[in-house]
Amino acid sequence: MRADQSLLPKSSTTARGGFALRNGIASNIKVGLRNLRGSQPFNYIATASVRSLLRATGLKSEFIVRHLHRVGIVRRTLPNGRILKLWSRADDWVSNQVYWRGWEGYEPETVPLFFRLAERARVTLDVGAYVGFFSLLAAHANLDGRVYAFEPLTDVCERLKKNLDLNELSNVRVVASAVGAVNETAEFFSTATQMPCSSSLSYDFMRSAEMICSFPVSVITVDSFVRETAIEGVDLVKIDTESTEPQVLLGMIETIRRDQPAIICEVLKGRASEELLEQILRPLGYRFYLLTPEGPSFRDHIEGHPVWLNYLFTAQDPDQVSKL
Repeated sequence: MRADQSLLPKSSTTARGGFALRNGIASNIKVGLRNLRGSQPFNYIATASVRSLLRATGLKSEFIVRHLHRVGIVRRTLPNGRILKLWSRADDWVSNQVYWRGWEGYEPETVPLFFRLAERARVTLDVGAYVGFFSLLAAHANLDGRVYAFEPLTDVCERLKKNLDLNELSNVRVVASAVGAVNETAEFFSTATQMPCSSSLSYDFMRSAEMICSFPVSVITVDSFVRETAIEGVDLVKIDTESTEPQVLLGMIETIRRDQPAIICEVLKGRASEELLEQILRPLGYRFYLLTPEGPSFRDHIEGHPVWLNYLFTAQDPDQVSKL
């Protein structure tokens, strides 16, 4: 039962009032600092100065990476000398990782290998492209190659297009659709933020997240898209669809049989996708390599790892893989 404020001792009501006042002041200070942190030119000056200091001292700070996000343009030089550019409002984790850790700072066990594979790929498919980081890498790695970026979220798709314009790339096509096992319209689930870092066709995957929203999206299969677009020579596929990767593969069996592309695929431990992935890929002659900081590590079976999330699935022989 809530106490009548008039019956409480004066010292008690005063203490409560003082506590509420302090909380209000603290909250206002946090909001003010957050706004200041994201304002310009403060953010440019602060992030550039701190990064220069860390470089000069050789220090690393996870606290800085988590709390001082870069706002605006992030630039990084790629191995072939081209400049990767990403734009952020401090609302996507990828750009911030690239700013503080370098071009291979986001998923470092995966990015260098992906870049080398993209250099020789005639066609790259980026399924679950988000803000376009992997699409941009593939496009910069091989200006003669073609890249198709699949992303169903409208706001995220607009950010992806902004990044493409910023990089002045003409060899990437954005496809505003989800990818699955059949062509259909389905409910898509995400956290209720403008740039959700997690979204999926699977409600089971998203059900534990706070503030879920859903909306209908078009779902296409890779095989139907490849046929309708008359694409030949799919050499590289990246799949990150938050536990629905087996469905993506089921919808591209014809393309896999025809082109045997290298597949970089997220495998989440305990999400019931490992066995399905193996059942689909093993009959197609694919081997499984967990991507680790030491390089691709062969696995007899597909099993999600608590830290390293991506696998390389390939039909190449082990000697060819070792050269990667």
